[in-house]
Amino acid sequence: MKTTNGQMSIFDFVFDDPPKVIVTTPPKTAEPITPKAKTNGETNLCPYQIPTIDEIIKQIERAAYSVSKSKLISDVFECGAIAISNGITLNKSEKREERYKQIMKTYKPSERELIADIFGKIFALLSSVVYDNGVFNDYLGDLFMRCEQGEKRAGQFFTPYHVSRCMAEMTITDDKIKHGEIITINDCCCGGGGMLIAALDILKNRYGVNYAHDCFIDAGDIDERCVHMTYLQLSFAGVPAIVKHQDALTRELWGVWKTPAYVFQYTRFCKYENYN
Repeated sequence: MKTTNGQMSIFDFVFDDPPKVIVTTPPKTAEPITPKAKTNGETNLCPYQIPTIDEIIKQIERAAYSVSKSKLISDVFECGAIAISNGITLNKSEKREERYKQIMKTYKPSERELIADIFGKIFALLSSVVYDNGVFNDYLGDLFMRCEQGEKRAGQFFTPYHVSRCMAEMTITDDKIKHGEIITINDCCCGGGGMLIAALDILKNRYGVNYAHDCFIDAGDIDERCVHMTYLQLSFAGVPAIVKHQDALTRELWGVWKTPAYVFQYTRFCKYENYN
């Protein structure tokens, strides 16, 4: 566990027994870079070359000739979520572990390496927010929509990040910030987590809130792919959160995902657990 500019970071934590196919450290191909000035004069603090969504999409597109693009994207998200979840719990979920194995059995060894490589880039990109002076974005939502994975018949279109950030700016005001006290955020139809990320962006960069210690997020969605995306984005940003696979109308619950920052600070946030 580390702190970066007062913000808790979990990203140098190595899980004792992660699934072998998924890597939980920045990709080996990422070479250390000399900190460079950003356009606003700040310094890039990230110790490795940050991958881009364009690079990840190109890699997915190159694999599309032999693997279903939709299946590949969904499986990368799901297997990544399982790797994180089962790596931080004392009692591993046998059901999720079996699901992981079932997914991997559908791929050839070379395709499994591809999944690991894509996830490694996703890990490096999402976790860079704790180093790079809080450069937040809905990275997985952007990837999802640009790869045309949205369910058009269900009206599934993710809100562009600049719109989400604008909404967060209008919603979060001085009178709602009490430093040192826990701020709770709820989104029962979270999509890929873009609006939640935007809220964290405003809390950290406008109000100086250490969200890793003073913020709790309760999120959920009926689309399991969205649950996995949100879980990954919040986990790698170091956010205490519970993400539920749930029907917000009927309250039917199919799965609960707890981020590492929540598990590591369980006694501080456990009072917010509510699965009913």
